[in-house]
Amino acid sequence: MVVDEILEGKFHTGDGSLEFSCPRITLSLHADTVCEGAFFVYGPEGAVTEGTVTASDLRMTCVTKRFGGSEDEILYRFDAAGMEAGQEVSGSFCVVSNRGEYELPFQVAVLSDEIDSSLGKIRNLFHFTNLARSNWTEAVSLFYDPCFKKVFTGHDRQYLAAYKGLSAMPGNEHNVEEFLQEIHKKKPVEFFPEESEIRLEEPAGDARYALVINRNGWGYTRLRFQTEGEFLKLQEKSADEGSFAGNIYRLYYEIDLEKLHGGINLGAILLVRENGTVRIPVTVVQRVHGIRALGAKREKKQLTVQLMEYYQAHRLKKIGTGTWLAETGRLLTRMEQLDDKDVALKLFRGQLLMSQERGSEAKWQLEKLQEQLNAVREEEPALWCYYLYLTTLISEDDSYVDEVAETVSRIYSRRKGDWRIAWLLLYLSEEYVESVSRRWLLLEELFIHHCTSPMVYIEAWNILCMNPAMLRKLDLFEEQVLTYAVKNSVMQEEILLQVVYLAGQKRGYSEGLFRILKGCYALIPHKEVLHEICSLLIRGNRSGEVYFPWFSAGVEENLRITRLYEYYMMSLPKDFDGELPRMVLLYFAYRSDLHYELTAYLYAYVYRRREELADIYLNYMAAMERFVSEQISRGRINRDLAYLYEKILTMSMIDEQTARSLVSLLFMREVRTEAENAKEVLVAYACRSDIKRFPITDGRAFVPVYDNDCRVLLGDGEGNFFTEGMAYSVDALMKPARLAPMIAPFVRNHLGYAVYACYARQHTFAVQEDNADLFVLLSSSERIEEEEKKKIYPMVVDFYYEKDRMRELDEYLLTLHPEDVSRHDRGKIVRFLVSRGMYEKAVEWVRRFGPYDMDAKTLLKLGSRLLDLTETEDDPLLTGTLLYVVQKGKYDDNVLDYLVKWFAGGIGQMRDIWKLADSFGVDTYRLCERMLIQMLYTGVRVKEQLEIFRSYTKCGGSERVRAAFVSACCYDDVVKEEPADPYVFESVRQLYQEEAPLHLVCRIAYLRYLADREREADVQKLCGIFLESLLAQGIVMPFYRKYFGCVPQLGAYLDKTMVEYRTASGARVMIHYLIQEEGADGQKHASEESTDGQEYSHEEMRDMFGGICVSEFILFFGEQLRYYITEESENGEQLVVSDVIQKGEAGEDISEGRFSVLNDIMIGKTLHDYDTVNDLLAAYFRQDHMVEQIFTVR
Repeated sequence: MVVDEILEGKFHTGDGSLEFSCPRITLSLHADTVCEGAFFVYGPEGAVTEGTVTASDLRMTCVTKRFGGSEDEILYRFDAAGMEAGQEVSGSFCVVSNRGEYELPFQVAVLSDEIDSSLGKIRNLFHFTNLARSNWTEAVSLFYDPCFKKVFTGHDRQYLAAYKGLSAMPGNEHNVEEFLQEIHKKKPVEFFPEESEIRLEEPAGDARYALVINRNGWGYTRLRFQTEGEFLKLQEKSADEGSFAGNIYRLYYEIDLEKLHGGINLGAILLVRENGTVRIPVTVVQRVHGIRALGAKREKKQLTVQLMEYYQAHRLKKIGTGTWLAETGRLLTRMEQLDDKDVALKLFRGQLLMSQERGSEAKWQLEKLQEQLNAVREEEPALWCYYLYLTTLISEDDSYVDEVAETVSRIYSRRKGDWRIAWLLLYLSEEYVESVSRRWLLLEELFIHHCTSPMVYIEAWNILCMNPAMLRKLDLFEEQVLTYAVKNSVMQEEILLQVVYLAGQKRGYSEGLFRILKGCYALIPHKEVLHEICSLLIRGNRSGEVYFPWFSAGVEENLRITRLYEYYMMSLPKDFDGELPRMVLLYFAYRSDLHYELTAYLYAYVYRRREELADIYLNYMAAMERFVSEQISRGRINRDLAYLYEKILTMSMIDEQTARSLVSLLFMREVRTEAENAKEVLVAYACRSDIKRFPITDGRAFVPVYDNDCRVLLGDGEGNFFTEGMAYSVDALMKPARLAPMIAPFVRNHLGYAVYACYARQHTFAVQEDNADLFVLLSSSERIEEEEKKKIYPMVVDFYYEKDRMRELDEYLLTLHPEDVSRHDRGKIVRFLVSRGMYEKAVEWVRRFGPYDMDAKTLLKLGSRLLDLTETEDDPLLTGTLLYVVQKGKYDDNVLDYLVKWFAGGIGQMRDIWKLADSFGVDTYRLCERMLIQMLYTGVRVKEQLEIFRSYTKCGGSERVRAAFVSACCYDDVVKEEPADPYVFESVRQLYQEEAPLHLVCRIAYLRYLADREREADVQKLCGIFLESLLAQGIVMPFYRKYFGCVPQLGAYLDKTMVEYRTASGARVMIHYLIQEEGADGQKHASEESTDGQEYSHEEMRDMFGGICVSEFILFFGEQLRYYITEESENGEQLVVSDVIQKGEAGEDISEGRFSVLNDIMIGKTLHDYDTVNDLLAAYFRQDHMVEQIFTVR
């Protein structure tokens, strides 16, 4: 301990000071971050250096609290928790050491919210746009950085909600592009292919083609390429920003010849973007050999079709025989020109000749073909059978006809399903000629064998025309035949009635039958057909806009069909704006099991026309109210339901359950879009941290929107979001002004309603009687942005306080946390906590972020109250807080008493606390002691040190501390020649009397102080004691001459001349001297080694104390002491002082002695006063004799 060291003689000499690695510490950091650093402390080499380090600000923590040695590192940590951008903190490190006290200032600046980029600070969205234009990649990275939110201030804040939605998929470049369009800082990038259509003829196998695509604009560039047609091969599948050189991109493609067919090949190149596709048709013409033959073959097929059409028209009696024969002959002639070797054509020519009654020519034609056909009868059995059939038309022999019929029948038995052979049988075999049913069965068999030739339908239809009773069922074959008849508009009324009858008997639904009935009704609009159409659709559960005309017609015809009205409503077109039949309205007034959307439409229709349909409306009212309540409980919404909710709901219909269901529906908006790739809707709020997603179904979605300060976006399900890139509409379904007050009492815990009530409904954002609890709900929700909640906390607190709602205020205060409140409002919250007696809670707040930005008066009250209630030990936080309060000029005796007990800092701060405490009458004993010890330790004093010492002494301070302080003061007085206050010397006498362990320097200082002063007897006695003690230790000082006669021991120094020199303690000092008699040459410099042949003597001066060196000489009258003093150092011996002392200058002798007598004899001789000389000689011999007799040397 320093007290012990001083009492042992280890005084603070002030040798060596501390140096620091930097004159000032400057820090810059972001809010709510921690910065660590270090500085170095350097002390003198070879000396003990130690000390402590503290910081003036609680946010600055000294990790290294103590240091030692000639060099040490001091680690520190600054915590910017709770601070805000632009805030600055100034303070200092207080270094208390055995080498003195020092203050190392520090300056801390919290960096602003500006965002750095390669272009500089990004302060607003205009700066961000410039960055995006120059460095797209950097802009994308910055866009998804959490700090980017900070740019949404002032005018730019209107885009915050859109940013939240668009930034929900980190890294997506398209969304950055969409954002720049949203803020109107750029136009969409456009792509223009130079060719809107590509046509290639006879492409080469190794050729490569290029589609040039021009880009207009800057920003996100992403194109995907696809193809239609297997023959197209692309070299690249996509292109991005780097692909466009000078806003031009060449898409290379090739044609795979192996995938081409002869003629025209159609394909396309697709340029696909997130919000659309550009289609470029590609036509490749590949010519083939034999194109003329190919053309002839195609023309021949076309002519064959025309032949069949004319035959069909003839059989259905749409054209006469003459017309048919003429047109058939013309077509046949052309076909023969195209292919004169076709046997089938020659056979047909023969049949045509017979029809024209040119039998001879026909016979001659067949005879020419007999040999040729006989050769291919096995390969072409149908042609052979046709040939045989034609021969029967010429022959008049019935047996031949039978033979041919049997032959054809055998061939058909081997070729089941060949309609051509079967058709010939119909006219050859008596079995089919005579039996209609057998003919029908054969035709049905052909259908079963997948024959769909019109020839089959023609024969079947003719059978039905001749005998409608053959239509006994409506299977697939029958439906196909009837469909053929309807298609060709040949339906007959008698057959129609049979169809209607059979349709009524048929169970289930048949699409073919519906087409038949529909066609029949178009030809013959019978009421029975309409009835059966509606019945069939209902049996098949068919509804929809496409069927509405039938149900509508059925209702108009007043058809009595079960559930007709239901299907009428179920098939209403979406854009139907006509009037509903009165019968329908009356029907549903008594019963309704319609889908809720149709029921809503029906009820909304009636309600809108309630005046003109007053009687019907009265019947609907009860059902409407029940329906509305039920749909609300089910959480359903559409435009019609919204209309009903808004118009029908009354206060009596709303209970807690209804209100909870209605609260979301009340704020629903309908989002509509025709974009095919739109899969979801996102709703982002400026005030909320969450983003809501809703699926899109059939191009629409219903989303709740509680505040207009939000943004509705579309998403494609792949992370791309749209605000401008897709067309969509958002329409509110209801105006909440009427219903919101009705549900308000029941939905106080609904966050969406709270957003509406606090943000959207009010013109000003303020807490009021009707929304205070909703503001509390918002402030406690994790889904509300922290910045928004920081605005709400003080508003709620102020409201409760102003309205004297103290219970709610107390409860609310307990829910708050210092991290959640803004820096400027923390002081207010702490003030309320203290005013409400929540001291422990208030301390938690102060402990988290310190006392800064808080009202000093409040902190004084808090600290003083805590000190009253608890026995508080040393708490650094409390100490720092109370010191902060005192520095703000607020204090009381409690605070000062605590600081007196525990505060330890720079001596100046401690002195200030002491002065305040002393003025308040606070016991300052402990502080005084700490100050005295610290002054002793550091060597740093304050001008009030004697007052502090007096106060400490009055309080009965420790003897050792007092003795050490007095010793230090005396040391400064003696060694440093800093005059001590008289009270110090009074304290020396008092401590001596108390037998305190005073250091000998106190004796030296005491004697030095009183040497030139009058001394009373008791003081003289004490001086004698001190002199005896010092002389016994060999300590002799020149001022002892003032005390000759005080103690006998001083007699030995009566004749001495003393030379005093002050230097550092422990230094080796030599005095070089020469004693000369009067008359010697005094003009020579004392530093010369000889004067008139005399050499200087030298000796080491004695260090009496603390570097006070003394040498003693005996000089007689007329002699002079010429000397110079040197001091040894690292650079050798250095001359420090020189002087000359003459006896006359040494002062008069104070007492008599033999040397004094001798000196007087010399003076008398010089003055020629020989009488006096004789008297003095007698006295000298007398003293000399007495000494020899009394003091015997043994």
